[in-house]
Amino acid sequence: MNKQEIKNFTSKLKRKPDSHKYDFGHVLVIAGSISMPGAGALCCAGALYCGVGLVTYAVKDVFLIQACSLSRPEIIFCIYKTAIDILKYIKSRKVTSIVIGPGLRTDYKFIHKIISSVDIPVVLDASGLAVFNGISDKLKYAKAKLIITPHLGEFAKLLDTKIAVIKNNRKEIVKDFVSKNSLICVLKGKDTIVVSDGKVYINNTGTPAMATAGSGDVLSGMIAAFINIGDDIYEATKFAVFIHGLSGELAEKEKCQISVVASDIAKNIYRAVKQISCYHIIN
Repeated sequence: MNKQEIKNFTSKLKRKPDSHKYDFGHVLVIAGSISMPGAGALCCAGALYCGVGLVTYAVKDVFLIQACSLSRPEIIFCIYKTAIDILKYIKSRKVTSIVIGPGLRTDYKFIHKIISSVDIPVVLDASGLAVFNGISDKLKYAKAKLIITPHLGEFAKLLDTKIAVIKNNRKEIVKDFVSKNSLICVLKGKDTIVVSDGKVYINNTGTPAMATAGSGDVLSGMIAAFINIGDDIYEATKFAVFIHGLSGELAEKEKCQISVVASDIAKNIYRAVKQISCYHIIN
């Protein structure tokens, strides 16, 4: 992002003296499983460190509450059995954005029910996106404002093609996919690209240190939080990707390249935001 874009977005982060938590959005994270309880917790952490007012972690198993509540006491928990339970919670608790997928074990019917019923932004990652492998054309029927966050391997499976095919023509393939399905795509990797309706952003922050389990989970939460600021989802997504990469760079400086873990990225979000912000704007 250039300096003016950064200044424009960070100016929106300043809070009024009488601010209330409900002024900054409510992110619902539908994630995690018995074998991957931390995926949702990392996603929630990414959202919390980006200033969202409330974060709810929707879980099917009480064990996930026990596993994550002590490490992240700010999280609200919602236990559900069906997509209908989720939709009732979204309406009653005024959820403003959603993440579906990190560490989740689910199916197409569950995801489709949610994204066809809500008109708020939904970030689809990991398993939340994998249910559309080979049937990616169904994404265009979503009522929700979709942001998908695949890495190369996930995107290749989604399109039922080979990684090499996408690597050789990454920008044009993503632009075509976005145009056909009316969504925003964040194709993760070196020089992550963000594409929306003909607009392309190539990110220049990040480090190989971020090639670690859970890094993408943090990013999903960050996107879901920042899209509650202002009314331009594309700009908010770009900013989240930029700050995510910078947070990884700062984590690497704090530790060393091989020792960075996903929670280090989340913990450095505040430092990344402070580094690129004019002090008087957000303090």
